[in-house]
Amino acid sequence: MGENILKLTKNEKKFLNAILKQGYMSDTDLCRETGLTKSTCSRIRKRLENDLISEYIPIIDLHKAGINVFLVLTFQWTSFDDEQLTKRVFSELKNDPKVVFLAHGEGSISSTVAFIAFKDLENYHTYLRDFRKRYGKHLQNINTLLLPSREVIKNDFTEVISLAIGE
Repeated sequence: MGENILKLTKNEKKFLNAILKQGYMSDTDLCRETGLTKSTCSRIRKRLENDLISEYIPIIDLHKAGINVFLVLTFQWTSFDDEQLTKRVFSELKNDPKVVFLAHGEGSISSTVAFIAFKDLENYHTYLRDFRKRYGKHLQNINTLLLPSREVIKNDFTEVISLAIGE
């Protein structure tokens, strides 16, 4: 991908803004929304799906979907020198369906942050106990912030992308 989002053409920005507002749209609907031709929309879709758009996903109300507890977990991973273990563990976390966001950060301390969703407090307690049992000897400074899902005020990136493309 490596390409800066600011190097999008005017038509690509129109296309992307329409997708950001509506989610997935057919080329016909995109033509109507953007004023672009069907062949232009098709060409732009192919390019952006290869270079920028990884998925079209809806933003779901977690509480209504039965996800009542949201965990923000931060920790320091202490075993980066063991590359195989690090790769395996972070692959497991990445593929865990409960983990909705996972990233490494740098600052006053190197840290990892994960956002993890649970049906209820019992699932959270079981998960965190197992997490500490499996990975605890490789972790330092475990911090948790537990949030009721109905208190999640905003959970989408569309506005920041719109700002980045300048449309």
